[in-house]
Formats: sequence, structure tokens, C-alpha cells
Amino acid sequence: MILHYRQPADDWNGALPLGNGHLGAMVWGGLRAERIDLNEGTLWSGDGPVSVDAPPPGALDRVRELLRRGRWHDAQVLMETHFTGRSPEAYQPLGTLSVERLDRPAGAGERYCRALDITSGLHTVTQAGEQREVFVSHPDRVLVLRWRADEDTVWRVALTSPHPGLTRVWNAGTGGFTVDGRGPLTVHPQPTYGPGRGVGFHVGMRVCGDDVTSGPDGLQVRGRTLTVYLTASTSFRTWKARPDDRHAAGRCTAWLDAAQALGFGALRTRHVVDVTTRMQRVHVDLGPDRQIKTPTDRRVAAVRAGATDPGLHALHVQYGRYLLLCASRPGGQPANLQGLWNPHVQPPWCSDYTLNINTPMNYWPAEVAALPECAAPLHTLSTELSVAGQAVAHEWYGAGGWAAHHNTDLWRMATPTDGSASWACWPLGGAWLALHGWEAYRFRPEQDVLERVWPALSGAARFALDWLVTRPDGTLGTAPSTSPENTFLDAQGRVCAVGVSSSLDLDLIREVCGAAQQALDILGLADEAFRVQLDDALNHLPRPTPGRSGARREWAHDPPPAEPGHRHLSHLYALFPGALVPENDHATREACQRALDDRLSHGSGHTGWSAAWIAALHARLGDGAGLHTALTRVLAQSTHDNLLGDHPPFQIDANFGAAAALLEGLLHSHLGSPDRAWLRLLPALPPAWPDGAVRGLRARGGLEVDLTWRGGQLTRVSLQRRSGAPAQPIDLHYRDHHVTVTVPPDQPLTLGPTLTPLPSDPLPLETA
Repeated sequence: MILHYRQPADDWNGALPLGNGHLGAMVWGGLRAERIDLNEGTLWSGDGPVSVDAPPPGALDRVRELLRRGRWHDAQVLMETHFTGRSPEAYQPLGTLSVERLDRPAGAGERYCRALDITSGLHTVTQAGEQREVFVSHPDRVLVLRWRADEDTVWRVALTSPHPGLTRVWNAGTGGFTVDGRGPLTVHPQPTYGPGRGVGFHVGMRVCGDDVTSGPDGLQVRGRTLTVYLTASTSFRTWKARPDDRHAAGRCTAWLDAAQALGFGALRTRHVVDVTTRMQRVHVDLGPDRQIKTPTDRRVAAVRAGATDPGLHALHVQYGRYLLLCASRPGGQPANLQGLWNPHVQPPWCSDYTLNINTPMNYWPAEVAALPECAAPLHTLSTELSVAGQAVAHEWYGAGGWAAHHNTDLWRMATPTDGSASWACWPLGGAWLALHGWEAYRFRPEQDVLERVWPALSGAARFALDWLVTRPDGTLGTAPSTSPENTFLDAQGRVCAVGVSSSLDLDLIREVCGAAQQALDILGLADEAFRVQLDDALNHLPRPTPGRSGARREWAHDPPPAEPGHRHLSHLYALFPGALVPENDHATREACQRALDDRLSHGSGHTGWSAAWIAALHARLGDGAGLHTALTRVLAQSTHDNLLGDHPPFQIDANFGAAAALLEGLLHSHLGSPDRAWLRLLPALPPAWPDGAVRGLRARGGLEVDLTWRGGQLTRVSLQRRSGAPAQPIDLHYRDHHVTVTVPPDQPLTLGPTLTPLPSDPLPLETA
């Protein structure tokens, strides 16, 4: 699983990513100079949490009265006057490591190859007379660069940062070089810095060679081998307080001392083992990869020109897994809009956590793609935001539990952003986040998993209960309500965003309350009042029905859309990523299909993440051809040559969404329950992939699943229990075949195409 190129990157969007969940690096691979752009996961603008004044008393009641009278536009004006806040803070670049060969090596550029092996996390550059290797180690918290030349040479090593006021120190005794600085207090409307304020950062570097000296524009290193060890830390302590940790330099010194003591070889081995053991949990083979020797950028260009390349789809899904492993590790921050990599002091959309689709999409593949530990930062975010959001729920809405809105940041902002009500006035971001915790339990049904996520889940459900209002017909709904980030037309033709009971609101509330209801029983909690509230809400919560066109409606009053081809598909949450549409609910599935077709006919899917969501919807609908078309669209229209997603500009959610969508086309497990697993095999296999195999997929119910197929037909399935009760029944479906089986904890169960038992031996893969 290698991305490779015959030329260096010519801009940041062509560089290749490395990361360990804390330190991110984009490696350019120049002919005579290496440029590595750096990020550290806790380097954001801001100087601690900031409060925003709550709306005046009675404002919410006035909004609801306007909505009862159908005055949508007036309600929106009032919402934007009283129920909007401030922009989130922005994720920041750390700096740039530059290493230049001062002599012009003979044959520079000859036999040039730049490659990223995503199985091992190693970036290499080879050309006549030299070899380079770079990796970022999670076990040892360092970036390591080694550059070997065939003859004595001279390198210049420099470390810069876009932030002003840097302090640089060179220690000739250790070969150490440090840079200290501070991030901005804010970037709105322009970057603003304050003495002694903002997130402080420390970058430590050790440079090893035959002779290392300091010059006016960096270090000079002589010899045949150059080795650089680099790490970074910041003054960030916690989202609750100002960033005043003074031990960043000490941490970096300790990490660098340990790294130098281990040496390059041991560091490399420890890093490779760490990455390989996780990447090799899942194998994806969509048929013989006949283009494996073709440079990756040429493969992408061929797909843009209309070529079919199953091997590139397989590489793309594994690349999504690799990016998640690089960007999100326990103890670090969650993957943001750009994962872990951002070169801008004022990045697009602040490179923040956008909760109305983008942050959740980042974690769609975590469980099914066997990287559950990578979701730990997201669950931590939910827990921290559930604390920050309690005051928001109470002070802004008079509700219990906790609320979060469209965006959050390092400081766990739970209030609305500024700007249009279409994105700012949506208080159910907490519900969507909390449901990821419930999904973690569904994939790994272990008591301790549920206990960890219960505070966020229960708090989100309590807010949802208080957010509901009783409608004239006795059912429950939401008012005000938005459908992120969409708008509709009122009777006067004005563009409006605020209505009542959007489908997304009802779907999220049904799921989060249903999850809390089940969790109460599983945990054996004696909270009868809460249980009664949940039961009553679920009994009175309507299910969205088809609108005038027969498509699943987006708002309760079914208005005409202002933008028929809108990129968001919030009204289809129930289908994916939700699990509210059973296979035998043909009416709802048809309404979802019509809604999807309607959006596509008007041009939806024009951003990378939107096309990935469309692919996942096709997978849930069992449409393999539609899945393949959508995934090809992601590659052809929304992917850079380095395979990073392109919104445009670069945004990483398309990588994660496409990976999850592809795997969803091979395995469904969403309709099970805590006491009974349910699997459908090859539910949306594209005709373009008639032969293939996958190994190591995870399914809800604590199962690991291997599949092979030939000629578009399942030939073998192997199930292995990873967690959960061994006696739990599993409903297994493939086309017209259905069996109920149990899987013991210590051995796999292997079945043939008619779901009858076969000898349990390993599944072959066509390609590595």
C-alpha cells in the first residue's frame, strides 16, 4: 500500500502526510531540499475559554410564537439577533523544517522516486546518489529524518514559524536547536498577538552529523549522513483554563534525550511495529491491481479521464485508515476539518470541529475499519463538551443536560457561532456527538465502554427531552428548528432557515433518546423518572413522512427549497449514518431514494464530503452501481494528487467518509440490537468489483468479518467474536439466504455462499 510519484511536490497540496496524533508533518520531497510543514494538535488561537452572553429573557418564547404563526422570516431575524455568538478559534501551523543540500549533487533528479508506505508510515525519497527517510513516531513522540549521501556533502537545516516574536537557541554541545513562540489570541478579523498570552509552543530539534555548526540562517552539517530528531509541545493544559503550562520545553528535552539514546534504527523499528500492527488489521482487495506500478498522480488523472481502477479505490480506503491513525490517537485532540495538517494562520472555516456533519464523518470508519482506539479523542471531546455545554443548555434554553452547536474548538466552545441562523442556530450537535459513543458500545458491547460514554449520552438525551415542544396535534417537535446548513422559501419568496421540526432534529432525538433508554437497562440504572420521560417522548415523537413530491421531507411544513441541489443531506440522516430505516420499511426507503435522486438531479455532491455521504446513502440503499459512481466522483472531482480530499479547498472528511462508504457497501450491521447482532453481506457490491476479498472488518455485536467473492457472488464468510456474549445470536443475511448462528469466542465460524458451514481456514487475498 504505497503512494509514489516521479517528481517532488510543487505545493502544500502535493506533499504527503505523516503524524502521530500530536505532531503532524507534510513532506514535500524536493530534489535538493526537503521541506516539512509542521503542526501540533494543541496549537490553536485563543487564550482560554470565552463566555458569550445568553439571550434576554423571553426571547425564545417570542421566536416560538412567531413560528406558531408561520412567520418564518421574522423568527429567523429574531434568532440571528439574540441566538448567535462568536466565531470559533482556529487551528494553527507550527512551523517549517527546511533541510537543503548546499552542493549540487550529480544526477539530482535521476531515478527520482517519492513514496509514502501507508502500511509502515515511512516517507522515502530516492534518487541518484542519495536516500531520504522521514517518519513521525507515536511510541516516541518524535519526527525523525535521515538523509544519506554517497559522498561528503553539506546541508543547511533551518526551522521557521509563521508566528512573530520567536526565540531561537542553539546548543553546540548537544546539537540541539529550539524555537519558542506563541500563537495568536484570535484570528478574527486578523491575527492578533499579545505579550505573554496565547498558546505558547516549544519546538526542540537535535541535529546529528560529522560536523554541526551554527550559521546566521540555520545550522550547517557536514558528512555523508544527516539525522534530525524533532518534537514539539505547547503550554495548553486543559480546555477549562488559560494555557500556562511551563513544562513544554522539559517534555521536549525528555523525548529528544530518549530518542537519541534509542538511535535511528530502534526508533524506526518501534514506529513501524506501531503502525503496521494497526494497518494490517484490515485488508481490502477489489480485484487484481494492474496499476500498482503506475505513479499515484497518474492513476488519479486516469480516473478523472474516465478510467476504472479498483486498486485505487482499495488504496483510497486504506489511505483513509492511515490518515485517521496519523491524526487521532488516544491522549491527543480529535481530527479537525484538516485532520492534523494545516499551513494557514487563518485556515478555511478555522480548521475547527464542525459538528453538523464534518467531525462525525471523520469518525465514520473508526469502528468498522478496526481502529477503535482512534475514536478515543472524539469521545473525550464529547465528555468535555458535555461539561462546557451544561451552562449553555441552562442559560440559553432553560433546559437540562448539555447542548452544543455547529462548531467547537480547542476551548470546547458550546455556544452558537456568529453569522446565519442556517448554521449557527442548531443546538443538537451534542446529540450527534453522543451517538458516536453509543456506536462504540454497539461495536464493542462491553460494560466499561458504555459506562465511559454514558455521561455524554444521558446529558444529550436530557437536553433533547427539554428541547421538545408539544404540537397542536399532541405530537412532539422542535421549534425553532434548522436543517444544517440549508434554507427554504417562504410564501413571499424570501430565503429562510428557521422552521419547525426538521427531519434531522426528529431523527437525532429519536436515536439519542432510544440509545439512552437501552443504556439505562444495560447499565441497570434505577432512574425511573428519566425512563418515563424517554418512553413518553419516543411514543409521541412523529416520524418524518414523504412530502409533496414523495421525497422524505426536510421540514415539517414541507416548503420549497431555496437550493434544490444543496450539499447537505441532513433529512437523510435516518438512512445513514443513522439506523432508523428497516429494510422492510419500503415506503420510507422509497421516500429516501426520491430525496436522494432529487438532490442529485440538481447537482448535489459537488463537495468532497457531500459526495462521500451520497456514496454511503447508496450503500445503505443496496445500490452498488450508485455507490461506485459516487466513490469515483470523490476520486475524480474531489481528490488531490496526494489523495487528500478536496472540498475545495483541502478538507479531510471526504477521505474518511469515502472509506466508510466503501466498507458499508460490503457489510451492513446497523439494524441489530444489543442482544442480537444482524449482518447483511455484500449488500451493495459494485458490478465493477466482481472479484475480491476483505479481511478484518468489524461489525456491531463485537464481531470480526472476513469475506471473499468471485463473479459478483459470495464464496466465503468467516466470523470471529472480538467482544460481547458468546451466546448472542447473529442473524446473517446474503441475498435470499438467512441463518441464525452463534460464534464462540476462541475460534472463527466459516460459512459458504449459501451460509452453510465450511472448514475454517484463512481467506486468500488476490493482492497485497
